[in-house]
Amino acid sequence: MEEKRLPAGSTEIGAQAKGGGAGTEIVLRIEDLHVHFVKNKILEKRTVVKAVDGVSLELAKGEILSLVGESGSGKTTLGRAVIGLVRPSSGRIVIVVDGAERDIGGARGKEWKRLRAHLQIVFQDPFSSIDPNMRVYDALRIPLQSYGVKGQSAVAKKISDVMRRVGLPEQVVNNYIFQLSGGQRQRIGIARVLLFDPSVIIADEPVSMLDASLKGDILNIIERESKENGVTFLFITHDMAVAKVVARRIAVMYLGKIVELGLAEDLLFDPLHPYTKAMLQASPAIDPSMKERIKNINIIGELAKSTDHPSGCKFNPRCPFAMDVCREKEPPLKEVKAGHQVACWLY
Repeated sequence: MEEKRLPAGSTEIGAQAKGGGAGTEIVLRIEDLHVHFVKNKILEKRTVVKAVDGVSLELAKGEILSLVGESGSGKTTLGRAVIGLVRPSSGRIVIVVDGAERDIGGARGKEWKRLRAHLQIVFQDPFSSIDPNMRVYDALRIPLQSYGVKGQSAVAKKISDVMRRVGLPEQVVNNYIFQLSGGQRQRIGIARVLLFDPSVIIADEPVSMLDASLKGDILNIIERESKENGVTFLFITHDMAVAKVVARRIAVMYLGKIVELGLAEDLLFDPLHPYTKAMLQASPAIDPSMKERIKNINIIGELAKSTDHPSGCKFNPRCPFAMDVCREKEPPLKEVKAGHQVACWLY
């Protein structure tokens, strides 16, 4: 497995991480990641699903980066690839642990298990991500003991700590999962990943199945962990309004590609990519004053299938501004102003 030792005190600041979260020390680097699936159907030709098609991102310590896109854009596949639930076709995923860069793809056995503790995921559905017939205490105890935490007192102390961090009374550990509300179950889901004091958490639509009154509580937990404990979050969502509340930076994903990346306020007040503008126009919870700054974008049709990637810019069949070059060449993601990148031939 490839390892690169950083010099003492080094931070390796990436251009994408500037102005990010609590710091500028890079803890997660995704390099030209591709995740392609081959589909073979009877009487049909072999097809390739390009779920993630060349994504590069850097996340800083304590940063919350929102990854936004429609269903089918590839954002969940990207998150699952980062934590090893999906095998990348090519590219690298690097996490920095104790000052050393570790290539996740090259880790095996005990080394992978050790790295995996630093990378955790909170799933979208709190009703299916934990066995409802388990006691809360057991749902937290079993993963701890599987990672070698010994002794009843040590286990109880760790469980008590994470219950406090997610804002649940300690006596809830005596309940069964099925006795909890959706909001409580999602808090337990977060508590389970906090058991390991991870460096990076993939939060995959963690509030999409919760009532509006509960969303704020979960977002507050995420923000507090970021600020107080330096946890880095890749926050996956389809909701631009939620993205702007929780994140300092937003990456917009379309058909497996990042089409725009920048500070949240830049994307909201001065969006560049036509797809970003259309998403903002379609978001009912975005401040109307922000929408007034955006010329109405009438995009054409619906998101293409991940097997039907057009040539050139992937958005060109739906874009009202498409030019000949858009149909012929894929635009690179480039910085057009400080900290603000876009993949569009209009710029």
